[in-house]
Amino acid sequence: MKQEYIAVIKAVNKFLKQGEEPDTSMIAKETSFTSQQVYDLITGMEEKGLLIAFEIDMCCGEDYVVKELTEKGKAML
Repeated sequence: MKQEYIAVIKAVNKFLKQGEEPDTSMIAKETSFTSQQVYDLITGMEEKGLLIAFEIDMCCGEDYVVKELTEKGKAML
């Protein structure tokens, strides 16, 4: 699981440095994961205090947008 978290953190960090707040589809395109896998990973990572994300309710389901990496998340880079 740690490798998956690191891959997501690297992708998130790249987007945040560009001034973007990445959503699950952006992260999925940057990694080898599906949007559903990214959604599940973000949920777990938020619970572990690695990032701060907010959930967006959409007509066909939910999505996450990552607001920032925590210090704990940045330490995994």
